Amino acid sequence: MIVFCDTSALMKLYVQELHSDWTRREVEAGNLCLVSEITWTEMCAALGFKQRTQQIDQAATAAAMKRLRTEWAIYTRLAVDSALVNHAGELALHFGLRAYDSVQLATACKAREVAGDGLRFCCFDKQLINASRVLGIDVLAP
Repeated sequence: MIVFCDTSALMKLYVQELHSDWTRREVEAGNLCLVSEITWTEMCAALGFKQRTQQIDQAATAAAMKRLRTEWAIYTRLAVDSALVNHAGELALHFGLRAYDSVQLATACKAREVAGDGLRFCCFDKQLINASRVLGIDVLAP
């Protein structure tokens, strides 16, 4: 199994949240973990948001960023290019997705082209999960 994680899933590997343990087991069970290049930016933004809203403290943010910097190289990162951005725009229009969610979905589509039927999309955003299923992308869900 090849797992494609969007930011909502990857975050669960760095900050203890609901379904963090389940996500960790699923990612570890996979042969490969794919992410979009934009996930780095989203992770940094999300960790900053969690700290600003006092969901985590400065020490937890620093620890998560340190681990992310160390582990970033273990993820297979899929590039964002013009074709993917164009596809993401069409997906945003069709499904009413936010910009980065549409890029994540377009990247999941690209990942499925590469990985085939062995791909599982790990995501915790309901709108993104529903759009993925419409597109025939298998979703991992607890």
